[in-house]
Amino acid sequence: MTVTITVLGIVQGVGYRPFVARLAKELSITGTVLNSGGIVRILANGTKEAMDIFIHRLKSQQPCGADVIQIQSERAPEQQFSDFKIIASTQSAQETPLIPPDLPMCETCRQELYDPKNRRYRYPFISCVACGPRYSIINTLPYDRATTTMDDFPMCEQCEHEYSGDDRRQHAQTISCHDCGPQLILQLHDVTYRADDALNRAIELFREGAVLAIKGIGGYQFACSPTNERSVERLRLLKRREKKPFAVMFPTMDMLKEHCVVGKEEENLLLSTARPIILLHKKKNEFCSVVSGESRFLGAFLAYTPLHQLLTDACGALIMTSGNLTAEPIIIQDREMLKLQSPYLDGVLYSLRRIVTPLDDSVARVVCGKPQVIRRSRGYVPLPVLLRQSTQKAVLAMGGDLKSSFCLYQHDRAYLSQYFGDMESYAVSKVYQENLQRMRSILGITPDIIACDLHPNYLSSHMAEKLALLENKKLIHIQHHHAHAASVMAEHDLQSCIGVAFDGTGYGTDGAVWGGEFLLCKGAEYARRAHLSYVTLCGGDAASKNAVLTANCYLYAIGKTIEDSEFATVQAAIKHQINTQQSASMGRLFDAVGALIKLKTENSYEGECAIALENAAAKAQENGVVPYPLHFSIEYDEFETIIDQTGIFKDICAAVENGGTREAIALGFHQAIAEMVLEVCVDIRLKSGENTVTLSGGVFSNLLLIQDCTARLQKAGFQVYLNSAVPTNDGGICLGQAWICGQMKE
Repeated sequence: MTVTITVLGIVQGVGYRPFVARLAKELSITGTVLNSGGIVRILANGTKEAMDIFIHRLKSQQPCGADVIQIQSERAPEQQFSDFKIIASTQSAQETPLIPPDLPMCETCRQELYDPKNRRYRYPFISCVACGPRYSIINTLPYDRATTTMDDFPMCEQCEHEYSGDDRRQHAQTISCHDCGPQLILQLHDVTYRADDALNRAIELFREGAVLAIKGIGGYQFACSPTNERSVERLRLLKRREKKPFAVMFPTMDMLKEHCVVGKEEENLLLSTARPIILLHKKKNEFCSVVSGESRFLGAFLAYTPLHQLLTDACGALIMTSGNLTAEPIIIQDREMLKLQSPYLDGVLYSLRRIVTPLDDSVARVVCGKPQVIRRSRGYVPLPVLLRQSTQKAVLAMGGDLKSSFCLYQHDRAYLSQYFGDMESYAVSKVYQENLQRMRSILGITPDIIACDLHPNYLSSHMAEKLALLENKKLIHIQHHHAHAASVMAEHDLQSCIGVAFDGTGYGTDGAVWGGEFLLCKGAEYARRAHLSYVTLCGGDAASKNAVLTANCYLYAIGKTIEDSEFATVQAAIKHQINTQQSASMGRLFDAVGALIKLKTENSYEGECAIALENAAAKAQENGVVPYPLHFSIEYDEFETIIDQTGIFKDICAAVENGGTREAIALGFHQAIAEMVLEVCVDIRLKSGENTVTLSGGVFSNLLLIQDCTARLQKAGFQVYLNSAVPTNDGGICLGQAWICGQMKE
């Protein structure tokens, strides 16, 4: 009998066709297998018994990295074949393909890497069908060597033999070796080292305290030893990054566990194919203090490429941070990195394998026993978030301007882009637009609807408006915090919820800055049922960075007067309504409290003041400090309850005057917020009957707060849901925007 079989899922770049061919030959089945635009199509001939076993094994077995979602089979006109062949790929496809993300080095390649008898011994770019770069080097589909940047490297005779053979490198598109593949180059000013000399000299330099740029899978990284304080300080000067913690890469899990507390879920994340950076509690302080600063967490991850493995095995743990200057996108072009003139950069370690798609390292953590992505990029992109709700019309959601990313939503698949950064940088906005066109082209998705944030001055909104006009598409503006809540609803297939959305900023329907929101959501609709009271802030965007400025606005709001020139300026600006705005932002309240109790005066990076406040509260909790008693006053209303934020700020001022410690006040403040969240949710439940709560927004990056809120709500009988597959910060709102559009009725 002859059967046509279609396999849907992640079946490109993972050795699926060779797997099918080997399975067919075992069962004496003849025919062909090919990639068709990311879908595997099989034409097979054999006995009914053999065919039943064949289809069963296709469902129950699969190579590492593959993820089969569906197998379709039907009888075809009888055909005879002499054997079973892998044939040339085609570009036609009925469904949007699933493209594999970049994969970490597999265990078999690791063994070969250290086997002196293997011809790829210490080859920094060793790979096979189960590992190596994928999305970062794909030009177009189908995924074949000719459509990737590996086409720049003609295979040697031995690699050609393996590629066309029947072992683990059969049709491995990234196959290469010392003789024919990318080679390591170390550029030290006017001195060039190559191959083994480059690797050995780089190892020597790291041991001597050098700062080097290293070309990774998705872009360049800056690296140095975390034990050398001078090296780390030079790295900070190179990056123009004064305080934000650095991530550290470890060669083995055992070494990582010496420095960090690793639970079962954290270990699963560390070893997952995404190999993300995981935020872990620090256990050992062998690294110099300037690596992670005041944070109680260390961003830790495992070496995921052969080059990283060789370097960390020889040097021990290394700081490995994105190769970009602060606020700029990650560098992927060799010429751009090589022309970077800085007294703090000692050399560039690279190869000539081109990178097509820039991909930062992904970041994740475990919250309430479950994984949560904080930055979604390498290892996750371009895999879609699979949703239970299918959209009748394809949607392009542009996200926001901070932590920008976009989403293409078709059928039940939401394809989120990688993290780009903040759109205020022209270079970031340019990379965003280039990758939007690239992903649309590769996936073949033409949106019917374009969604964007409600903020009239967001660059992403302007892009959406221009694109909608150019392509004659329907444009929908989505309120920022509604999108936050909807991102959780999309992930967990919720049709209604109380959406608690706390963050630093978001344009409200009344033109004010929202950010302390309780939304009653149902389908694509929402109602604002409670929020923080408004406080007048001045200074525009400066208020998000200058915590003292924000604190002075709050002091003015509670009637305080202090002898200070900056306060006098604030007083005059607010009195005369110069560059002022109304704010209901929980993020700005965190900043004001942090400055008031003299923890931090500015946000040199986003959320720095809030992180300092969380750290102080966590320290108090660990040391058994009694929290300072604080409470939000709440003015309940049938339609829109108001939570008084000036009242609690006034109480914190009194706490400072009464000698309350920073740690006690910080812990009391956190507990007051969690208590308030519970009180307001209980009130909304009484009025609406809604028993499901979602927690989202940048403020809920605060582990202490999200754990306390979740515990209290669950104890009160609420079902609580958090973001998991997408960030809780603005990196996840594009999913919410897309899902809302998919829920809308004509």
